[in-house]
Amino acid sequence: MTGAGVAVCASLLSACAGTPGHAEHPPATRQFDLLISEQNGYHYPPFLREQPAAPEAQSYALRTLSELGRDAVTTMSAERVASMRGEALSASPLWGRTWLIPLDRADAGSALGADDVKSVEGLRTEGGWYVDPVLGDDGDAGRLGATWAALDVLRALGRQGSPDTGDWLRSLVATPRPLDESAALASALRLLDQPVPATLAAFDTPRTSDWVTLPPGSRTERLLDTYHYVLIQEAVGRRPDLDRRTWEAVLREGAVTLSFENLYYLVHVLKAAGSPASVFRPVVGRLENDRLDDGTLRDPQAYVGNPDASLFVERLRAIAGWPLGDRRLVAALDREERSGTVGDVTERLSRAALRRVATGATGGGVDEHVTRLCADPDVLPRVVTEQDATLWQRRALDCADAGAEIATPEVRRWKLDTPARTVAAATVAVGLTDSGQRDGIPPWITSAALGQWAREPSRFTSVYDYTVVVRAYSLPGGTVDASLRDALGRGVTAYRGCAGLDDLYQVGGGDPACDLKTTWGVWALDRQLGGTMGWVPSRAGESGERAEVR
Repeated sequence: MTGAGVAVCASLLSACAGTPGHAEHPPATRQFDLLISEQNGYHYPPFLREQPAAPEAQSYALRTLSELGRDAVTTMSAERVASMRGEALSASPLWGRTWLIPLDRADAGSALGADDVKSVEGLRTEGGWYVDPVLGDDGDAGRLGATWAALDVLRALGRQGSPDTGDWLRSLVATPRPLDESAALASALRLLDQPVPATLAAFDTPRTSDWVTLPPGSRTERLLDTYHYVLIQEAVGRRPDLDRRTWEAVLREGAVTLSFENLYYLVHVLKAAGSPASVFRPVVGRLENDRLDDGTLRDPQAYVGNPDASLFVERLRAIAGWPLGDRRLVAALDREERSGTVGDVTERLSRAALRRVATGATGGGVDEHVTRLCADPDVLPRVVTEQDATLWQRRALDCADAGAEIATPEVRRWKLDTPARTVAAATVAVGLTDSGQRDGIPPWITSAALGQWAREPSRFTSVYDYTVVVRAYSLPGGTVDASLRDALGRGVTAYRGCAGLDDLYQVGGGDPACDLKTTWGVWALDRQLGGTMGWVPSRAGESGERAEVR
């Protein structure tokens, strides 16, 4: 079925422009390449990799698995099913329900139910055709698409369409129409178990002889034309006569990077043409690799990155001693600025810091606007309290990375009698150190005061909070003894790694997702301890690099 539009990535169906900056980085950084957003070129937060694809993309991914004979059973929670259903129906009450069909077949709880029959039938007109209220009634093309979708949903729920619908469809058979409309007509008749006239199949096989000369947009159209041609041939009971060699080559090139929608079209075309199972192995490998624990699939191509995530990637590279500077990130910043995006103070500082690091201009001048922001007491308070310690630390670090000097704040004393207050004090100590003002750490933030907390990781709700406390404890000379090593093993090492992100660290506190800020906290702590814990990968990309602590 055709959705709201088809967009085959140019990198799959034509030559792809290389990603600037990648060749400059050693193999050890490749795990960060998984986090590069195809939407805007920034890195995206790792937790997005635990989010399922949107309903439409999810539908095509599950349909593709079914085409290839793979198990598509899901164990989605009721909350996730309800969320996906709501998202699908808000997009389109007809097409949205077709997206839910594969989930329903995969035992996804209440993805579809008896009430959907009534809802779909409520969209049938007196003339027999269906109208999608979101897409409107724009003549035969829109009516055919909506009717095809409605009949598909009814069939999935064990219901048959109205005789009036069959009468209307048959009234259209004699009129010549475009390939996509003919495919919708043939498919709708087939869903009603009515004969599909051979006259609907009076289309030549879409050409492939000119494939190498087609621009990406035209290749997209050719793929969709071929898919529609195949649907018609199947509806009239014929095996399509296709140039398998060309389409199999397209699949070899695009198995890993095609959108789920276009991947489904291509797989369906080649299955109908009789391609052997070996042709589809890369597709199966990709989809299985993108499976989440509940059986749904992630869609990395849809994840949107942001400057903050990219800035933490650059900070991680710096800690590991890997080369900095990334032209791709600079290009992303340029695009965002041309679009007129301004953002709040925190966002502006984050972008300024990223630009300086990504351009490798750490020894150059500082933007005057950044200098003014970092000197503004409304941006960086002159007095830091336990309530604003985290915000102050973030902005102070961004200012330091952007090359701006900041004033040493006054830090009024508070008791270290709760985990939250202890983390706030540790955050101040670490923030002052990372912004080049270690001498400004208040004398009441001591190893003695933090020692008991450093050895009790279970008292903190996140791995990051715990690493901050241990960093602050060790700054004035806290001892890394056997009891602390044991605590670090329980509070940090146990949370290492996610799928494809072996050297990143999980949030903790019941959240298994990996996180860039948490990883930065862990790596920074390891470097501060002289590499004794082996948490930072080596320059060669080997985990477990250790150094003696003196």
